[in-house]
Amino acid sequence: MISNGHFTFSTKIEDKPAKKPFEDEFYSLDKFNWLIHLQHVTGGIQTCKFLISKEIERSKGRNEFALFKQGEIFCEEEKFQEALESFQACLRLNPNNADYLKEVAKCLFAMKRYKLAMEVYLEAERFLNHPDWHVYYYLGQCLLKLGDMHKAQEYAQKAVQVGKHELCYELLIKILMLQNEIKSAVAVSNAAVESCPDSVSMLTESGLLFLKIGQNEFSFERLSSALALEPTHTKALLAIGCIIQKHEDYDVALSKYKMAIHYQPDSIALWNNIGVCFYAKQKYVAAISCLKRALWLDPLNWRVLFNLGLCHLATIQPASAFNYACAAVNLRPDIADSFTILGVTLLELKDPDNAVKAFRLALSLCPDDVYIVVNMALCCVLLGSEKEAIGLMERYGRLMENNTVYTNELIYLADQLIAYLSLHDTNKEICDVSVCEGDIKTQAEYSKLETEE
Repeated sequence: MISNGHFTFSTKIEDKPAKKPFEDEFYSLDKFNWLIHLQHVTGGIQTCKFLISKEIERSKGRNEFALFKQGEIFCEEEKFQEALESFQACLRLNPNNADYLKEVAKCLFAMKRYKLAMEVYLEAERFLNHPDWHVYYYLGQCLLKLGDMHKAQEYAQKAVQVGKHELCYELLIKILMLQNEIKSAVAVSNAAVESCPDSVSMLTESGLLFLKIGQNEFSFERLSSALALEPTHTKALLAIGCIIQKHEDYDVALSKYKMAIHYQPDSIALWNNIGVCFYAKQKYVAAISCLKRALWLDPLNWRVLFNLGLCHLATIQPASAFNYACAAVNLRPDIADSFTILGVTLLELKDPDNAVKAFRLALSLCPDDVYIVVNMALCCVLLGSEKEAIGLMERYGRLMENNTVYTNELIYLADQLIAYLSLHDTNKEICDVSVCEGDIKTQAEYSKLETEE
């Protein structure tokens, strides 16, 4: 202030203090929504939470945007119950909003309350102004979890038609594979690749499907395209390594697996396949180490247990092999190979009676498996059931007419059995194959690969 030409200073503040932004008596509900959104998208979560709490307090719980953002933040933090409460508060303010219903359903789905989630998604579908692939996709997911495959497929197809998104294609392929409609799944995967040509996941999925139906050339092409787009994609590396491994190029397969394991060190399938590679190269200690790593990650994986049984057989540890084989049989009693490895183990333990029982169970599951036939014939010889052994070797002769390539060890064992049985039954022609001299030995050359988790 100027008084009589002199400056005077006063400590008294005459102006009224400015009101804090949250103390206005009259205000618009969306006044600070822009700031809340800005803090959320730029990562200022703590500031965003503070602004949200103040806005909810100031509006007495009537600010839909603040409540919605609060629910989104809780979802990001995986606090689904708190998020559900926030979205339900939004619904109380605006009960016909489809977006709020979708978020409520998404929270219920994350909490594994699939029936309730499905009901909310159906309610959201009623309020949609236009078809939404998210709603159809999650309805398909809910119905799949509830076991209604037919309706799940129907909604998955709707999602594909509306969105043509790779997630929708993946869901439809998964449902078709669960229904054993492999040709339809391949057709969908081809359509997905055409629709999303730069999608690494779609190219990989398509490659895996071709691999399952035995079309390795197409599979290799699709997987190579996926790796060209993303060289570190572990699923594609695993699958392409599997193809190379089946062609017995174990060093190249190992190089693919080692690259993949660098990016996904906890992959059970990768450790299993690395172990199988070392087993094929007769590096049994390394194979057992890798397989035990896989077993530590998943103690109930029957493939890993099966392969460990093989490795322990190869290192002449039949007692340990028996333990792993029993575990594999208990986990998957519908797999013939599990009973076969158990039978071979029992043969090594000098228990042909139980070995025959195991082989009979294996043969009932897979009657045209030459390995099972020959090993069971060996058991019958050891038990003195030469008539049954002759019948089995006759079956072996018929199966060999298919000109399928089998291992030299299997053929050697079969020839020894034929020679032995011919000496004991000279009037009966068993098979038209050459006879080799030597001791009769057991034979089990199986190995289980995994192409996906």
